[in-house]
Amino acid sequence: PEQGASCHASPHLLTGTNHNHLTHTDQSSRRGDMKHSFKQNNSLKSHKKLCRTILIGIVSFLVLTFLEVFLLSAVSLIPRSAIRKHTQESAEYLLEKPVFYRVVKQDPASNIDHYADAILLNILYHFDSAHPLTSPLTASYYYTETHNENENLYTAVTSNVTPTYDYFRYWHGSTIFIRPLLTILNIRQIYIFFAIILAVLFIVLFTQLTKSGHTICALAMSVALLSVSFWFIPMSLEYIWCFLIMLIAGILTILLYQKKQEVSGLFFLLVGNITAYFDFLSTETITLLFPLALLLVLMQKNNRLCDAKTGFKIILSRSVCWGIGYLASWIAKWSITSIALNRNIFAQALSSASTRVNGDAGSLHGPALSINAFLRNIACIFPFNFMKGYGYIAAIGVFVLLLMVYYLFRKNEKKNYMPWLFTVLYCIPYIRFLTLANHAFLHYFFTYRAQFASIFCLCMIFYYGVDWKLVSKKFLKPRKRHRTNTRKS
Repeated sequence: PEQGASCHASPHLLTGTNHNHLTHTDQSSRRGDMKHSFKQNNSLKSHKKLCRTILIGIVSFLVLTFLEVFLLSAVSLIPRSAIRKHTQESAEYLLEKPVFYRVVKQDPASNIDHYADAILLNILYHFDSAHPLTSPLTASYYYTETHNENENLYTAVTSNVTPTYDYFRYWHGSTIFIRPLLTILNIRQIYIFFAIILAVLFIVLFTQLTKSGHTICALAMSVALLSVSFWFIPMSLEYIWCFLIMLIAGILTILLYQKKQEVSGLFFLLVGNITAYFDFLSTETITLLFPLALLLVLMQKNNRLCDAKTGFKIILSRSVCWGIGYLASWIAKWSITSIALNRNIFAQALSSASTRVNGDAGSLHGPALSINAFLRNIACIFPFNFMKGYGYIAAIGVFVLLLMVYYLFRKNEKKNYMPWLFTVLYCIPYIRFLTLANHAFLHYFFTYRAQFASIFCLCMIFYYGVDWKLVSKKFLKPRKRHRTNTRKS
């Protein structure tokens, strides 16, 4: 025992050097064990947090999808007789003009789509209160090849006809608002109603931005809306939904951030789901890009976006979440409909999707189709839309000029990463045009409005990337003061 005690406890028997060496080794070992244990605990916590986040996302998505199906079933319980009067008035109003027409003849951006609106009214008119689940999922309507959709709608409302076509690949979620509104309003009055809603949302968001010190964002949003001829948006139901969702998502992004709540991937997951629910494949990307751009601005101002790597991670994570919500919503629609109807609708839905990606447009196909789709869409940007066949040339010319101006007056700061982040967002609508070339070429007169997000991001690129002090020195030279001699009286 004495020897044992002396070996472990008595420092006299050890030289100072050996004692220090052993003590240092022991401390290093303990530190290493503590670091390893700390890493394991952090790793375990991060895995638990990730699993919890995924679980919350799945549950939230399922609850929202259930609510969406429930709302479709609920509005289908409204008796057809309750909407017959205003649906007939709507059909008569739509008959006054062609299914596609231009408000301004020489302006392709003023093309109004009543084709889709007539189909939507035709579908919701045939919702059957006796089959509240299957009828909105089937989305049947009266269709004939010999008449246009406005005429088919009028026939469906004024005659006792049976639906002839199933349009089940879309959710047609807008019917949860339009069908109840048709009990008190016709389509013309509904256009006015949503025009007021859009104006109110714009004013609310504009006020939010200016009061929170983001006047530049408010002005950039106004310029972007001007560039996509926003005054035509309320004239077709098909054009409205994505802009409604975008404005609401923008307002919520600012509110959540001001209350110091995380504008997380879950938010974008649900926005993606709601977009697929309401949209008719028109300008879906704006519901992702505009709120995401606002989030980057808010985080940068509050010093929460410290470098480019963090910014790109935010863009990637939020975009993936939005994309999952968007695509999963389509899959959920097809799956629920297949189960409810006891028939596989995936083949028909995927065939239509393949046409949008790989389909031709007359003699155009492949790269030629993609290029023409791109040119058609940029030619609709205001004011290039009034330049007849030369709009895309003017648009490209102005873009090149802006690049030159940016290069000449750019900031020389190496850590100025914000323009790069907004450049990524700027490119996404054009990638969409090139990917879904068939759709972007044929429906350019409304898909071009996806460039709202690109124009907004372009404004922000110039705001963050241009050295405005250099610009002011170059063009706003101070005037020389001339002294005047006055005579003393």
